Amino acid sequence: MRFLIALILLAAGSARAGVNTEGLPAGAVALVAFDLAAFRSTKIGQATEKVAQFKGKNLGTTRKLNDQLGIDTTQGLREFIVAVYPGPDGKVAEKNATGIVLIRGRFEPATINAFGQSNQLPAKTIGRHQAWEAGPFIEKVTGEKPKDDTKDAYVVAHSAELILLASGALLERAIASADRGEKAGLLPPAAATKFGAVRNGWLFVYADATQMKDPGKQAGLADFTLALGENATDLQLVTAANFLTPEKAALTRNQLTGLQAMASIGLMNDDGKSDEEKANMALLAELVQKIRLGGEGKTVTLELDFPAAPLAKALSKAIEKNLQAPAPAAK
Repeated sequence: MRFLIALILLAAGSARAGVNTEGLPAGAVALVAFDLAAFRSTKIGQATEKVAQFKGKNLGTTRKLNDQLGIDTTQGLREFIVAVYPGPDGKVAEKNATGIVLIRGRFEPATINAFGQSNQLPAKTIGRHQAWEAGPFIEKVTGEKPKDDTKDAYVVAHSAELILLASGALLERAIASADRGEKAGLLPPAAATKFGAVRNGWLFVYADATQMKDPGKQAGLADFTLALGENATDLQLVTAANFLTPEKAALTRNQLTGLQAMASIGLMNDDGKSDEEKANMALLAELVQKIRLGGEGKTVTLELDFPAAPLAKALSKAIEKNLQAPAPAAK
């Protein structure tokens, strides 16, 4: 959703390690967490803030969030978490998966609810909370028709620290969990350990592939974990993939080793490149070479520690070059 992407790009707050599952009911089979505050505290995040195109594209949404909902998009947003739950058949598929989105920050529930009431948006009352139908709510805020993924979803201004979006089937559970401040045991210990290995992490992903509707399409994958962040000097990436058989894991390790070698060789060919392009290719080659592939048995791991400063500098230059490029001519 563009509405949610705007929230991610414009958030701020204090950095924190790990994933805060407070307010999520148990039973999720996939999780994506983006710590907006931690991201903006990193060298990579600060370089990304220079993407004026992102800010320009979302300027209208930013103003509407401020004016209509009382959300300060420069200081009032902190964290974005999506949890996916199985459908009635116990599996996750495009048409029967359900989910909950938590947006943490500083909010004014009375202002948000007054917006829904004054625009006569459809809603239902659950306990002391108003749950607004997400489609009409988002359309009224942005002025654009939302995609189909907002059908049977609701927006709840739960408290001064939390806004939640939930599928209709999970709405009452989501509100009850948030009311109790429940901390769901969403992650296996191994996944939680991976998340904790990146101290100033800002992107976390976990998925149980065995819960997919057709596990055969998951390339023999059982589950996947990723944590991305930045310590005082380095960008850090930690991933682990568990496969259904040791043979599939061994094949994947061999394939990744081959791809790493091929990428390293390809990046050494800088014939006909400018000095700037050569420098960028050398940086990418060094990054690829520093990727550490490992694991044993059914597990494949990939880890990286790479100096953040040169990456941030290269990103800033790429952004500046992009902003200076003329806009494409209208057809």
